[in-house]
Amino acid sequence: MALISLYRMNLLAEYKFHFLMVLGNIGCAFSYFITNFAFNHGMRPPVYTVYRLAIGGCVLLPFAYVIERKRLPSLTAGLLCKICLLSLSGTSLPIITFFEGMRCTSPTVAAAVNNTIPCIVFVLAVILRLESLKIRSGRGMAKVAGSVLSLAGVTIMTIYKGQPLSRFKEAPLHMEDQAIQEEWIKGSILVVVSCLSFSFSYILQAKTLKKYPGQVSLAVWMNLIGAAMSAVYAAATTKLEPSAWALGFDVRLLAILYGVSERACLLANNIYIYIYIYHQVMDEANCCLYCLSGV
Repeated sequence: MALISLYRMNLLAEYKFHFLMVLGNIGCAFSYFITNFAFNHGMRPPVYTVYRLAIGGCVLLPFAYVIERKRLPSLTAGLLCKICLLSLSGTSLPIITFFEGMRCTSPTVAAAVNNTIPCIVFVLAVILRLESLKIRSGRGMAKVAGSVLSLAGVTIMTIYKGQPLSRFKEAPLHMEDQAIQEEWIKGSILVVVSCLSFSFSYILQAKTLKKYPGQVSLAVWMNLIGAAMSAVYAAATTKLEPSAWALGFDVRLLAILYGVSERACLLANNIYIYIYIYHQVMDEANCCLYCLSGV
């Protein structure tokens, strides 16, 4: 029994990062369905994005102040412009387009397309010379083959809808199918735009962290600035209707709180993995790709 317990402890220590990424993906899966359920009950994606980013920034602010206040450089105009661009490409734009696309398609398609982000980051890293590609080596061939297979699978899931699966008689979450039937291609394009924006933000974030070495503080800036940008768009699309912004003790509030908690846990998870792998392999592009597999 002692040997079995020791073996299990060693196994858990060896694959702890893999377990963390699996748990992160499970949390994301629940987030997709809860959020889509909230959209079917009146919540609009831009309003959801505003609440989620604003609450997330406020939650992370005390941690950033306590942990990183003594080692952050002063903000310059150029650095602030980079953070604003990072907030647009990494929070407001991709989140709004992703959930708009998910509402037009389905959580399954949105999640499948979202898995192409590591492939896109890999391509951008090669183009920007953040990573060298040795096509004749086994690792290079595996990266290229994995990227091609991933994109091919996403393309098939996006274009071919297939036959509906048999449903349970009593489903815990009931979602309407009208938008899925009418706006499938539009939603797929929006999710692809979200993935491209996210991928660009990861490359930009790697460069920004060299001049602003505070992961939590940067996340606070991105959330708060992204919330302000999203609020402008949400105000324009909702025309400041009180019903679009009202929250009660219902599924809308549940979706927002769950989204904030899930992203906060995922952020801590990815920062932990990022720091560990960066000190182990000192390879920025590979480190980003490894961490992105948990997003």
